[in-house]
Amino acid sequence: LRGNGFAGCLPVAGNVAEPPDIDQVVTQEKTSGGSAPTVSQQVLASYRSALPVSPPTIAMLAGLIARRRRAIGSRWRKASPAEQAVLVLAMLRHDQRLLDLSRANAVSAATIRRWLLEVIDLLAARAPRLDRVLRRLAARGAVVVLADGTLIRTRRRTGEDNRRNYSGKHKHHGLNVQGLTDEHGRLVWVSAVLPGKTADITAARRHRLRDRLHARGLTPAADKGYQGWHKDIRDTRRCDQCDGPCEQVVLTPYKAETNRPLTHAQKTANSAFNAMRCAVEGGFAALKTWRILDKLRMTPRHATTLVRALLVLTQHEQHARDTAQPAPA
Repeated sequence: LRGNGFAGCLPVAGNVAEPPDIDQVVTQEKTSGGSAPTVSQQVLASYRSALPVSPPTIAMLAGLIARRRRAIGSRWRKASPAEQAVLVLAMLRHDQRLLDLSRANAVSAATIRRWLLEVIDLLAARAPRLDRVLRRLAARGAVVVLADGTLIRTRRRTGEDNRRNYSGKHKHHGLNVQGLTDEHGRLVWVSAVLPGKTADITAARRHRLRDRLHARGLTPAADKGYQGWHKDIRDTRRCDQCDGPCEQVVLTPYKAETNRPLTHAQKTANSAFNAMRCAVEGGFAALKTWRILDKLRMTPRHATTLVRALLVLTQHEQHARDTAQPAPA
């Protein structure tokens, strides 16, 4: 990071600013008998860890933090905007523990957590809105939008949140997130999180995805979990966009039923459809490269903000990679 103007970013994740690499921490333990206290030593070993994030992303995030500090009149902090950006990216990419980063960088775990929440709020505010995304896709001439859902795993909750966050499909506690990708598999929008027990088609109906897609003349393409989504159209006798009975098409693969196996033509159609729709899996795979989503440990009320912040980082990383590649001759 020195070559990119971030000479102050030395205290990266899991590292200390000055040698030695092994620190001796002396603590006193008092005995119950009133005798002299015993002295124990705890060895803290630090190590260097690579952070696979492009310099433009770090610069963008540091700029957001610097503008935020000027807006609120923050006069002094222990970390510069670039240092805070590196620490937050280490938590998001590697799922570093707060205590590990706090002890290596001479700040408290509460301060690290406050920096994290501040950054994800700044990033989530830049997340694309659904109507703007669909308007941009329609203006570009897109016809089909790939829709899918994923489960973000969480810890087992207690009380009422225990059952509502349990996914019977995945056999795990989590939160349901819907997403839209373009034909190239680039994730363009993510929804607010819903309890893990929510089925994909139910989540799509709650977010009114089909109605919003139809208003822009776009066709949704989804997997078998959305089988029956087309039945919503039959209830629309009068459609403002179609000037009569609704003519929107919802693309889903054929599904075998009891005593009614798929024909050869239906299997061929499913193969062609899956080849087109598999790009959506790459969109969620790019989002889940941020390992903090492997198992969410923070409270679910921050999950929507976190997912939208990671979408902004993912899109920025993809844009930086595309601009870095040389144009084809």
